[in-house]
Amino acid sequence: MSRPVSLALLAGLCSFTASAEPLTVTARPLDSFAPAGAADGPLVFLGGIEVRSRNDRFGGLSGIEMLDGGRVLMVSDSGIVVRARLVHENGRLTRLADAEIDPLFPGGEVAKETGDVEDIALDPGDASRGVIVRERQANALLSFKLEDGRLTNFEPQTVGADNGILRSNKGLESVAYAPAASPLAGEIVAIAERAPAGMRDIPGWIAGKGQFSIVPHDDFDISSARFLPNGDLILLERRFQPLFGLAMRLRRIAADAIAVGARLDGDILLDAGMASQIDNMEGLAVHRDADGRIVLTLVSDDNHNILQRTLILQFTLSED
Repeated sequence: MSRPVSLALLAGLCSFTASAEPLTVTARPLDSFAPAGAADGPLVFLGGIEVRSRNDRFGGLSGIEMLDGGRVLMVSDSGIVVRARLVHENGRLTRLADAEIDPLFPGGEVAKETGDVEDIALDPGDASRGVIVRERQANALLSFKLEDGRLTNFEPQTVGADNGILRSNKGLESVAYAPAASPLAGEIVAIAERAPAGMRDIPGWIAGKGQFSIVPHDDFDISSARFLPNGDLILLERRFQPLFGLAMRLRRIAADAIAVGARLDGDILLDAGMASQIDNMEGLAVHRDADGRIVLTLVSDDNHNILQRTLILQFTLSED
């Protein structure tokens, strides 16, 4: 998409409104995450569901955020927003309720080249606003206002990344707000999916302030990132290898390590392969539930492929 068209799209986003369409979904609960006998570590599986819908716009979910009252907001890499309520029974995630779907961009823009939203994050200090990141766009980071679950009043924000990275289909993949307990309180952090050609590490940016880097391991890409309440950063990572299939990891980076110029690494919290209930895990959200527990919620991108699944998984994280 050329820059003039991109600017016209941004102008339209500021005034766009749409009525939501009810979304009929079915959800199959997942009884367990990993094979019997697998060590839990600091994470405990809180349940998961495999979600399907006959609506051909459903799928490709790449970003997720939790709202009040168990509501969830998910965005797709084809410019679609899905809102729903997560339903728990006996403490386990079992289904979605009150689901609805509508376009994120004006005119129902759903082309991969122009509507590819990779992640969404809400400001922990003001949940009425947030940011998204997009691939293939010079204006890759957009802020927005959240009104009745709808994203409005988009405005481009400075990342500080090279334009070649922003326009790449392996460009910005993750975005997160640093919480009050973080040394970066209130700052926006954006991270690329993988290391650009000629670079060893995966680049990230404290938006408008400067760049840091993340050490990659075992050919995993970074698909999402979220801060914990104490300021530590959780990375959701994924890998696909033709002979071994899909894998996912969760890695934790200490709050005081994240700074402009830093080279970051962290401890692995979870390492899962095809023996576990995973797919192409793309989105990550972090919130505290009614009992005060830290809950990680993950969503997978099925690429609108009948051979893949849309999964929503939840884990509690020990604070010990």
